[in-house]
Amino acid sequence: MKKYFPYSSYLLFLLLSSCSLLGIHVKVTNPKHAGKYPKFSESLKLLGSLNKYRNCFDATFYELNISVDEKKKYLKGKVLMNAIALSDFDTLQIDLYENMKVNNIGFATLNSIQESETKFINASYVRKHGAIFIALKQKAGEIFKLKIEYEGKPVEAKRPPWKGGFVWKKDKEKNPWIGVACESEGASLWWPCKDVTNDEPDSTSINITVSKGLMAVSNGKFVGISNPDQQNVTYKWFVSYPINLYNVTLYVGKFSLLSDTYTMPSGKILPVNHYVLPMNYEKAKTHLAQAKGQIAFFEKTFGEYPWHHDGYKLIESPYEGMEHQSAIAYGNNYKNSYNGFDYIILHESAHEWWGNSVSAADLSDVWLHEGFATYSEALYVESIQGKNAYLRYLLTYRLFIKNKRPVVGPVGVRFFDYKDSDVYMKGAWILHTLRTLINDDILFFDILKSFHERYKMKTVTSKDFIDMVNEKTGSDYSWFFHQYLNKREAPFLEYYWDGTNFYYRWKYVGADFKMPAEISLDGLVKINLKPTDKIQKIAISSQSYKEISFNNYTALFGVEENKKLKRESLVISH
Repeated sequence: MKKYFPYSSYLLFLLLSSCSLLGIHVKVTNPKHAGKYPKFSESLKLLGSLNKYRNCFDATFYELNISVDEKKKYLKGKVLMNAIALSDFDTLQIDLYENMKVNNIGFATLNSIQESETKFINASYVRKHGAIFIALKQKAGEIFKLKIEYEGKPVEAKRPPWKGGFVWKKDKEKNPWIGVACESEGASLWWPCKDVTNDEPDSTSINITVSKGLMAVSNGKFVGISNPDQQNVTYKWFVSYPINLYNVTLYVGKFSLLSDTYTMPSGKILPVNHYVLPMNYEKAKTHLAQAKGQIAFFEKTFGEYPWHHDGYKLIESPYEGMEHQSAIAYGNNYKNSYNGFDYIILHESAHEWWGNSVSAADLSDVWLHEGFATYSEALYVESIQGKNAYLRYLLTYRLFIKNKRPVVGPVGVRFFDYKDSDVYMKGAWILHTLRTLINDDILFFDILKSFHERYKMKTVTSKDFIDMVNEKTGSDYSWFFHQYLNKREAPFLEYYWDGTNFYYRWKYVGADFKMPAEISLDGLVKINLKPTDKIQKIAISSQSYKEISFNNYTALFGVEENKKLKRESLVISH
């Protein structure tokens, strides 16, 4: 999902661009009071929890058959789900928002996962909020299939993509222009599924029926059209890889196809097929071409583009952007940012690696999507404009860090507050700080590439990344991640200089926190401190140096003067 900016970052960038990076002290704030989480409703808990009714089976394949009525803003569909029982059970849970009507649920036991001829038996079920509990006895290892027929008016997006739902708009020529974004809300907002992030189907078939004259675009590879001569036309798409369910999407409109290819480093030819509104076709030809250079950078940095068979495409959307796997929503009006590229294309394309390929098993770890994608932007800037531009780019984002809540959120509820930018900005700064701390770019980038290689097309937790860092470095960085992921406060370097001695210590940290910090004397002499939560001092004479500055653009920490440190130090020493 694209980042939410409450005000223009452009002006902040101009301010920071005028600053020297030598000796700059960048302000960091820790609010006195923690930000409160909302009171989680029973509905959210049912949607987010990993309970026995979900853990008992693995959804391996979905077939979505959906008719879109653009006039009534109405959906009618049938979803087939193949699954394997992971344990004995008599009830399972699937999900569909309670405003959507269920017409029928059928089930069948299969002899094999490939079995196509299926005789369904009506299943009994009860609904509680968005949860559907289906009475169905299965033994561990048995293969079964569900058929859910449903219809209704899906939730409309209030502020897409942040407050998600369906978007029903018209383009400038008054043609229907429809999309959906549901990262925070979940896929069950518009189709029935096992709506969890830790169970991705191995493949998905998506068939969308629309009025003749409109086109329906979705994830994966275009398979074909059925009923082209009738009033309603069905567009068929197939996703041949695992997919995070909130990434399953559709776009409906009068689109023109802009075909291209990209030659991957492996020599494979990647289909690049963009779908744009006809009035924007010419500008799209030049503007969207930048995506290939960005893909090339991400392949070099993180590993091969994950979805070779499904291709890569941008679809002009009636909202700003969203990372839908192999079918990225693009709605930034063909504008480059102040730095010469379109950050929507860059950010959402980075998600093909971080969020789509390597996916968080629970939204509590969504920084693995958003922090990594945001940091990927900065790495791209470094590759085309140099290290100082990379630092300025990150410093702009740093001004949005709030430190009101821990980066890792509550587990077991579907919670993502789009106004809390820390999963984006602080997430990116955690990776930047880690890079500084490791102080070995070859090793640092090997960690990123190896993390993607090991967990591509899988779901992960923050612990998986921490374990990768520890494995690759041969050191235990748990203290670092505990501070930056699980505590809301950023560390502060508390100091006092009396003209003879410089007193310092870390504040807001645990006893095991051992990150170094750099200071500069008159902008010329650099000293690397090793603060702890205990007061230390070094001799610095004001007769030799006039100014001490703090190079905290290399790591995420604040600075705070405390005249009491000298007195506390004397008390402790006596």
